[in-house]
Amino acid sequence: MNNDYSGLAAGLGIGAIIFGLVIYLGTLALILWIGYLIMRTAVKNGILRADAERAARHPGGTYGVPGGSAPGAPPMRQ
Repeated sequence: MNNDYSGLAAGLGIGAIIFGLVIYLGTLALILWIGYLIMRTAVKNGILRADAERAARHPGGTYGVPGGSAPGAPPMRQ
């Protein structure tokens, strides 16, 4: 019996390691990508909800500025 791993057996072992590594890295990349999409959606929805609440508290687009326009904005026309 010849127990050295040469030829076809060595190729199968290295191929299995490479295949396993590719599957592992692909799974890791998929998990990170799905996490990124979930976080991006959560931040987007949070910003939209905050804007809606702010607009409901201050209708008309002015945020409590006595002159009726935001700081640094051009004066409102009468």
